[in-house]
Amino acid sequence: MIQTSKLISKYILQFCLTIVGIGFITAISFTLFLPEGERLTEFWNQLQIFFWSFFYFDHLEVYIKDFQYVPFSSVLSDPYVYSITILFSAFMLAIIAALIISYVVYLAPKVVRKMITSSLFFLQSIPDVVMICGIQLFFFYIYKKTGVKIVDPVSGFETKAYLLPIVVVAIIPTIQLFQMLFLAIHEEKEKDYVEYATAKGLSNSWIFNRHILRNVAITLLSNTKLIFWVMVSNLLIVEKFFNMKGYFSFLFNNTGSPEIFFMSLVLLFVPFFLLEIIFKQIVHKMKGGQAI
Repeated sequence: MIQTSKLISKYILQFCLTIVGIGFITAISFTLFLPEGERLTEFWNQLQIFFWSFFYFDHLEVYIKDFQYVPFSSVLSDPYVYSITILFSAFMLAIIAALIISYVVYLAPKVVRKMITSSLFFLQSIPDVVMICGIQLFFFYIYKKTGVKIVDPVSGFETKAYLLPIVVVAIIPTIQLFQMLFLAIHEEKEKDYVEYATAKGLSNSWIFNRHILRNVAITLLSNTKLIFWVMVSNLLIVEKFFNMKGYFSFLFNNTGSPEIFFMSLVLLFVPFFLLEIIFKQIVHKMKGGQAI
């Protein structure tokens, strides 16, 4: 019970310190270009506004046009849900794809294994912007030649593109996850229990599913933080190129309002923080510990 309380206190402290860090960075960015004599005063004022924004969240308003203001929560909800849907769908796709590719590479002959790994490493070397433009142009070309629109290459006024943005956001994380899994699988293959299982005549697929996969899953879940932030940076580019009216479009449209900008960043951080805690508990339990 004491250990659980300490762990909860640790997570609460991490959460609060991160929020404070977001507040400091946001306040500095909004006061950086002010006259030197006004910076410190305005910096302190911004921090106070950020603090009270949590207590008056329902009263925060966003400027639209013609001096019209609407509630912050009502304006953010749609683009926020849209972007979060893209992010987490891409994350699940990246995990599934990385596991499938790792499984195929593990069972494949050496020549096929080398071809797959070389292809993935080549894809990773392509800049994100070039890859996104290339994929869009490919589907535009198919539509122009055949008249068949396989997916929406951009979002329109009434339609939202989902499939292609999810795939594009998931490509780089899939490759990175595969690289992590590939190294982890290679390390596991060198261990005594794998050699013992092979000597007993057990198939590679059985060894992978019953032993290697569990240990590799720990590596996978332990690196989710890095993958999440890579996906966030990818989504920023994807929203621009796919004309998506998502979270980042909202964020950049409200750079003139410090408290709206700050609360938007906090709302982006919260789901990732909660997922990180969940994954840490899963890893802890898989290693033989007891989750809280």
